[in-house]
Amino acid sequence: MDASYLDLLMAQQEEVAEAEGGGGGIWVVADLVDGGVAPVTLEAIGAARNLADSLGAYVYGVLLGDGVADLALALYQAGADGVRVADHPALASFAAETYLAVLADLFAAEQPEAVLFGATDMGQQLAARLAQRMGGGLIEHTVALSLDEATRALQASFPVYGGEYFEIAACPQARPQFLTVEPGAFAAPFIDPYRQGSPTMLDVTPLEPAVRRVGEADGFAPPPVPLNRARLIVAAGRQAGDFALVERLAAALGGQVAGDRGARDAGWIESGQVVDLRSATVAPDVYLAVGIRGDTFHNAAIEQARFILAIHPDPQAPIFEVADLGLEADPQQVLPLLLQALE
Repeated sequence: MDASYLDLLMAQQEEVAEAEGGGGGIWVVADLVDGGVAPVTLEAIGAARNLADSLGAYVYGVLLGDGVADLALALYQAGADGVRVADHPALASFAAETYLAVLADLFAAEQPEAVLFGATDMGQQLAARLAQRMGGGLIEHTVALSLDEATRALQASFPVYGGEYFEIAACPQARPQFLTVEPGAFAAPFIDPYRQGSPTMLDVTPLEPAVRRVGEADGFAPPPVPLNRARLIVAAGRQAGDFALVERLAAALGGQVAGDRGARDAGWIESGQVVDLRSATVAPDVYLAVGIRGDTFHNAAIEQARFILAIHPDPQAPIFEVADLGLEADPQQVLPLLLQALE
C-alpha cells in the first residue's frame, strides 16, 4: 500500500476520534416527529456542516427521548461528526424543564461555539432559556446563515413583518450562539449511507418537572381568539341568506364567524364581531366574505388580509375590487356545495 494513502487513512481515523471527544463545534438539537428525526433537524445539520467546514470545526447532534438511540444514524448520515444521546423514560415527552436540565449540563461541559434548533415549539422554548442561562446570544427564525471568519460569529437573516423584508443580526461576543432555523429555509443535506458512528450516551438524572400535564379540565372551554388575531374568518353580509350555513362553513374550516354592519343589524352577530374601520380591523390568512357588498369602511378594515375570497350575486359589488378571488353567485346556492365538499 502506498505510504501516503496509509497516512491519509490514519489521519481520517484520528479526526473521527477527536470528533467523538467533543468540545467546541457547532451543535444541532434534534426535533423528533412520528418516531423519526424531523426534516428541519436534517436541514440544520446541513447548514451546520457548511459552517463547520469553513471554521475548521466539528458538527455534533443531540438526541433526547426514550428509545431514540437508533436515530443517531440519521444524524451521522446527514453530516454530523458526533452524536450525543440522552435516552430515558423521563424524556419520552417534551417538558422544557427536564430537557433544559440535560442540555444545560451538556453545553456547560462542551462549550459549543453555536447551537442550532428548529424554529419549532420545542426549539423556541429551549433556545431562549439556554441563551439566558448561559449568557449566550439568540437569533430566532433564521432563514439564511453566513460566517464572519474574523470573529467566528454567525450572521443570520430573519424575516420582519411577516417577510416584508429581512434583517441580519450577529452575536460577535456572546457565546454560545443560539439560533432557531425556519423549517424549509435550508436545503436538505445529502444523505450519505456510508457514514457511520457510535453515539455517546449521556447519563440522565430524572427530574420531576414543576409543571406537568394531568389531562383535560372538565367543563372548561378556552376563551375565543380575538377577531383581530383570527387566522381564518368567514364573514356574512345581508346577501348571505341563511346565516346558519355561514356558521356551519366557519366550523368546517376551523375559522371564526364575523360580518359587516348589515349582519349585525339583522341580529346575526354581536357588535364585537363586526369587521369595519369603526369596529375591528382584521388581518387573517384567509378572509371569506359571504354576501358582503363591501363598503369603504369594511374594505379598508380587511386590506391586511393575505387572501380574500368573496361570494356575492352582484357583479358590481365593491367587495370584488379588493378580493383575490371573486365568485358571482347566490351564497345560498354555493354554501351547501362547499359544505358538502368539506364534510
